[in-house]
Amino acid sequence: MATTARRDPLSVPSDMIGPMNEIPTAASPTPRAWSGFAATAALQGLVGAWGSWNEDSFADIRRIGRYIEGSWRPEPGGRDVRPPAAGSWTELIGRTGALALRAAAPATRPERREVLLDFLQMWARTPFADPAYRFRLGRLAEPTSFTVRDHQGASFSLHLPAAGETLYFEAVLPGGEAAPCPEEPLYVADCHRGWGDPRQLLRLVELVRERGPAPWDTEAALALSEATGLSRPAASLVLAGNPGAGSYYQPFLDEHERATFGFKAGELEAAQDELSMLKNDDRLALLADVMPTDPGDLWAPGGLGRVAERIAATWAKQHGTRPRPPWNTWQAAVALETRMPATHLCHLFLDPANATLPPGFYLRARPCPPEHRHLRTAWDVMSSYDAETVADALFAGLTWAYADLPAGDPVRTGAPEVVHDVRKVLSGRDSPARILYSGVTSGSRGSRRWDWLTDGTCDRVMARITADDLPAGRYESDPRACAPDLVTDVASALGLSEDPAALYLQLLVLPAPSDRNVRRWNAWTPARHKAAAAELVKRGLVVVDRRARAGRTLFLPGPWAHGKKPLPPMETWKAPLIGAQLSADGSMVRDFELFPGTLPDLFTEAWRLVRGGEGPSD
Repeated sequence: MATTARRDPLSVPSDMIGPMNEIPTAASPTPRAWSGFAATAALQGLVGAWGSWNEDSFADIRRIGRYIEGSWRPEPGGRDVRPPAAGSWTELIGRTGALALRAAAPATRPERREVLLDFLQMWARTPFADPAYRFRLGRLAEPTSFTVRDHQGASFSLHLPAAGETLYFEAVLPGGEAAPCPEEPLYVADCHRGWGDPRQLLRLVELVRERGPAPWDTEAALALSEATGLSRPAASLVLAGNPGAGSYYQPFLDEHERATFGFKAGELEAAQDELSMLKNDDRLALLADVMPTDPGDLWAPGGLGRVAERIAATWAKQHGTRPRPPWNTWQAAVALETRMPATHLCHLFLDPANATLPPGFYLRARPCPPEHRHLRTAWDVMSSYDAETVADALFAGLTWAYADLPAGDPVRTGAPEVVHDVRKVLSGRDSPARILYSGVTSGSRGSRRWDWLTDGTCDRVMARITADDLPAGRYESDPRACAPDLVTDVASALGLSEDPAALYLQLLVLPAPSDRNVRRWNAWTPARHKAAAAELVKRGLVVVDRRARAGRTLFLPGPWAHGKKPLPPMETWKAPLIGAQLSADGSMVRDFELFPGTLPDLFTEAWRLVRGGEGPSD
């Protein structure tokens, strides 16, 4: 194993140093010292190296800049010339637009804004913001550390044991041709040169400190969502410089941040999951050049909207665009709590052939099989975990789209194509097909899923969607819409009016007929719902009670099975009818995923059992 090479901090003849120290430079204030925690929190999601920032880091970056430009050199026996914060800040060269956007965003916490403004002010006074300098980043093969400089530039290496790699960083002075390089890098690339010259940075800092953060524009966030396919909360996070990215704290954002965006904590946490496929470098690249040439435009009417347009254009180049699900549909997808983020689940149904990869793909399986190397859709799984993520989301999504979304919803309309695509993938012989097959068929659900896909049940359910029998906006979970003749029969036999007859069928069959769901499915007001419930209570067909996680007060008579989230609790009578699996003693719902038939058929079967004396009873 190679040994670490340590060179003198200045591995150049001393006669080269004197003249460079005589280069006149404008005096600049010493940056404020911020704790490592404060710096890391402010830069989180854009710059990594957690735990390597400290109160000297900003001053050390400024000192490195002065060393490069030749206005400072270390005293003998003094502080070494080494990139601070594990060199992570070098990724910001030419890409400080992301920090500037976050610093100007009203959602940014005030204490973090101050850190960002201090950083940008410090950065503006370094060569890193000067377009006359050229910078390159790369990696070295050996675990070596060095610092060298000559009349054309400087280069640094920094071994990072935790990462198992050696950072290489070089700067070429204005008019220089190449920096000295003691060792040939494995690879090296020019740093991006984008928004953020000294004038722009200092102007941005001045404006934020004079005027406060730029005004938030909800319409700009909505436009970004529509242009990219991002959810509204995710688009808002991006437009605000993706605050809190990478945070493990719950809730994801504090009360001030959530109030600025106008979303609930759960919605913003879902947006964080949606954006978790982006790494620090992706976020920097996305936001590097979206700031206006004149930072003052952020405070002008439509200023943030113009930023959103630039983000949308960059997003399209880097990630492509996807259709955006309706807002209510996205909220319902969040409530499913699948491992696949809600937006990606919706994309799976809206554009099955090009559905976004869930976070984590391509990170677990090593080595990567050749057939996986250029695959980019959710079907191209390469590990059992990925396959289970897709399969769980797929089957949960099919039941949800069929029964819980209205006719005409684009996610519901896409369900038959999703089934077509997954069958096509499963019929293949390549590695992704084999792995996905194992994800579909493994575990206690596997045989039930496979039977549902192959015994005609799936085809009958999908036919209900393609038949367009439901009027637009109506739900299959409303028996008045999907089985009106049956509702008439029930009403006549029990001496009920139409509304309570429909409600009774819903209580008999649906796994989660909460008050909120019933009113949504049936388009009922609370008063109308209450009137229908009163008829059922009067006839003794239901009991009134309060039960954990039920979201209702009306229940079928008989035993009750509790359910741990996300499984719904339900009356034990309906469990075998609708395909729910109970514990041995019947007290817990162990699984529920797929209906064993269409809802019209299940409503009909439930009524047959009731009429035959096999209905629910104490």
